[in-house]
Order: sequence, then C-alpha cells, then structure tokens
Amino acid sequence: MNLLGLFSQWEEFKVDFPRHLILIQCGIFYETYSADADFLSEISGYKSFDRGKLRVCGFPISALKQNVTRIEDLGYSVVVVNEMEWDGERKIRGISYVSGNKQISSEIQEPKREPKSSFPKKKSKKIQLSIDSANNLKQSKRVKIALIQIGYMFNAFEEDAKILSETIGLKSFDKFGFLTVGFPINSSEIYFKKILDNQLSFLTIVETGKNRTGSIRELGQVFVISNENEKAKSLEDSKRVLKPIDKTSLKSIALSHASNGFYVIPLIENGKRPLISDWQKRATTNTLQINAWWDDNPKANIGIVCQVSNLIIIDLDMAKGEDPPIKWSSLQVKNGEDVFKSICKKHNDFSAFDTYTVITSSGGKHLYFYDQNEPIKQGSEVNGWWRVDTRSRGGYIVAEGSQIFDSNSKQPRSYSSINASQEISILPDWLRKELTPDLSKSFFSNSFSRLNSNVINPNSNFTPKKAEEILFKRCDLIKNTKKGTRHQDLLRHSCFIGKIIASGSLDELQAKNMLLNAALDSGLDKSESISAIKSGVEYGKKFTN
Repeated sequence: MNLLGLFSQWEEFKVDFPRHLILIQCGIFYETYSADADFLSEISGYKSFDRGKLRVCGFPISALKQNVTRIEDLGYSVVVVNEMEWDGERKIRGISYVSGNKQISSEIQEPKREPKSSFPKKKSKKIQLSIDSANNLKQSKRVKIALIQIGYMFNAFEEDAKILSETIGLKSFDKFGFLTVGFPINSSEIYFKKILDNQLSFLTIVETGKNRTGSIRELGQVFVISNENEKAKSLEDSKRVLKPIDKTSLKSIALSHASNGFYVIPLIENGKRPLISDWQKRATTNTLQINAWWDDNPKANIGIVCQVSNLIIIDLDMAKGEDPPIKWSSLQVKNGEDVFKSICKKHNDFSAFDTYTVITSSGGKHLYFYDQNEPIKQGSEVNGWWRVDTRSRGGYIVAEGSQIFDSNSKQPRSYSSINASQEISILPDWLRKELTPDLSKSFFSNSFSRLNSNVINPNSNFTPKKAEEILFKRCDLIKNTKKGTRHQDLLRHSCFIGKIIASGSLDELQAKNMLLNAALDSGLDKSESISAIKSGVEYGKKFTN
C-alpha cells in the first residue's frame, strides 16, 4: 500500500471539507488519518494505531451505515469517499456522501476525481517476490500455508488465501493486485489455533527490519501437523517474550505494557477502580491516548483489560486473616498459592508457575496466560478453590508498576514481577479442562421439560431473532454481576427468559444451558445455579404475553 499516496488523496478532500470527518475507502475498510483518526477513536471506541509515521483509525465497510449514523447523531458531519477506478498509477476515489447533502456539487466532485485511464491494476513486484520466497519455503519445510507479515497484519495470498477463506472463514479480498486474506498480529494466537485445528500446517514470514527498498522479511515459525503432541509443542514455541519495562514513571510503565501488546486503562491513584467510564471499549495500546491519560493523571495506576489483550489471569490471593475451609485446612494450606500448588501436585505438573508472574500489593500472585479464544470459568474461588480467582473476558487486572497505599505501614506497596520468567505461557491442558464450563446438557435434558420452540404465540412481542439477542445480552449481564447479588440477579434474568420461552420464541433447553454457563462464569456454584434457573424460568413462564 502506498500510504503517503493515500494520505495525499485524503488531504485533498480535507481541503474541500475542513470541518468534516473524512472516511476514505481502502480495500474492505474505511479509514481516516491524523487528527481525524484520534477524533474517530474518541467518539466511536475504535482503536487508532500508528502505521509508519501516520495515525490511522478505521472500520470494515460493512459497518459504514451504523457508524455514519452514530457520528451524525453526535452532531458531527461526515464525508464518505469511495474507490472508483484505477488510472494506472493509483486508485481514484470520489465522494459518495456528505452529511446534509444528497447531491454532491460537480464543481467539487468531477474535476478532481476524473480517472485518467482504465488500465488494469498492477501487481506489486515486492509482494510477488515475497510470495515466490514463501512458496520456496513452503516446499522446503513441507507445509501447506505461508503467512507473510505486512505491517501489523499477517496475510496469505492466492491459493493460500483461498484455503484459509474456505476452512476458517476469513473473508478474501483484492490487495496489492493479489487475492488475499489477513488478520492482526496481536490476534495471531487465536488464528494460529484455528488453522491448526483444521489440520493445516503453516509457517510465518516476519518483518525483521527495513532498508532502502522496504521491509526485510525472514522465516519466523514453522507449525507442522503430525499429532497432538507436535501441535501442542508448536503452540508452546509461540510464547510471548515480554520487553523490559521502563520504570521511570507510571506513564512510562503504561507505555511499556502497551508495547507488549497489553491494552491498558488508567485506574484511580493508589486504587484499583477504573478512572474512566466504558473502560472495556476504551482500553488501548495507542501511545497518544496513553500519554494524554497519564499527562492529566500522572499518579494513576495501570489496569490491563484481559479479553482484548488475549489474557487469562490466575489470581492467588492471601488469606487476609481468614482460616481456610475444612476441605483445605486438612492440607495445611495458608493462602491461594498453597491451594493452587496442591491442585498442581494432583496433576503432577507445576509448569503453571513458569510464566510471567506479578506479586500484588498484598503479597498474592497474578499468573499470566494466553487466552486461546476458549471460554473458562471466571470469578472468585472457582471450583471451590479457596483464595484462587480467575480473570478473563469482561475483566481487567491491576498491572505491574501500580501502587496501593498500605494503611498499616503508611507506605505505598507496588505490584512487581518475578524476574524468573519474562514470557507468557499457554494455559496447561489440564488446567484448561479444570476451568472449562460444564454445559450440563444431560442434566437439563433429563430434569427440565422442553417446550416446542416451533409453536410461536402470534401475540408475542418477541421474534426469534429478538429473543436470541435478549438471551445473549442477559447472559453477558449475569457473567459480569458483582459478588453479593449474583444469585438474585440470576433469578431475575431467568424469570425474564422464562417469559420469552413461554411465547415459543426460544428453545428452553438451549436457553437454560446458556444461563447456566453464564452463571458458572460469574463464579456461582453449579447446584445453586441450576436451582435458581429452574425456579426463575418456571416462574417466568406463567407470565405469557
């Protein structure tokens, strides 16, 4: 991509519309640049990022309508610029929409956007060389797919793109004159696993530097499929090695975490509560935003949002003056770390401690692991493990470098890492199995009656699609319910879902299983959850529309 050429076209439109937000089509995305990129990020929640020296923010073309509506509802004006033709040198773009104007004046549109010719798009010679090199490496390493790093993306081209499009559902499109598919590098663990799960061997070709002719690329990793042990080893080799943390200030620490791919948010000074609203959407690795947050709040602590950072955290807490339950006191445990060690001993595997670990201000430990895009139980004392909590989707963790004021010693106590390991491991298989939510389908199919979901009450206010949306939303609310109100909230949400079930718009078995999974993710006990769901749904079914 000739980014400077694209930016120069964007600048031309900015001259014509200096007070509008310019959205310019680039392949299957709409993008904007410079100050407009930061502005779009701020009002929409999309992450802005640096591509070379240029600030960029964008979204897929499928989301254009909803984003234009959202921006205009906030009182701002938009110009939408689409790709029209190729003139032999560059893509010619023209205005397709301006806020408040159904017709675009020909005085602006036509003279500046008239294509010079209709030559076919040329293929990039540099990309062709990379593809040729990739094909040679594929043959020598005996793998099926090559993933080539281009900036912040991994891309596959031509036949490789077709294979990935058909097997894992990535949308193919034309780029650099070739058929391609791609995904962000910071989501590579998720897509690597999907490719391996489809029994496709592959290699990566990564950027290692730049010279006068462009990026320098070399062979990265090779993932060969032969058996489950080799697959696990390939993934094990992809551990994330962390860069050193600059401890000059809290801002420099936050920037260091961001450089390691962690999406950060500011927390209150000497505390754990987020300093900003809507933190799940606003978490960022954007250096401009991080600088702004900590320039305004230089003593703000640092939070890392788990889901977008692809993290699972095992939180080993201290006893805090409490005695362990009878189940654990017989093992002479004193805290969450002792409990977790006893669980590791049962599986004869202590490798879970060989990962990036942070000592908390209270003396506990946070063990960091990759999230492989598979749900786990999360919440406080999951599986009844005393003082062992988990954090994953929907949660955040206080990061290394943060400080909490100790009221006893009258001194701040810091979160600090153990230097033994500066790389993040994949969650051990046995631990993932221990933390995998139980769908409990056999229980519900035996114990709960199933309503015929094909018989829909014609007077119902719930279409099947609307009912499904409500179910997913209610489950998300259950997962993130605060400790102390979980049981009551589960009853309340189950009652409402029971009302929809009674209308025939939801499958009862499916709905109850989803409610149960959400309850387990929140940290509720299994038997307690089943009882609450049964009572709530049965009560709600009495109130049909």
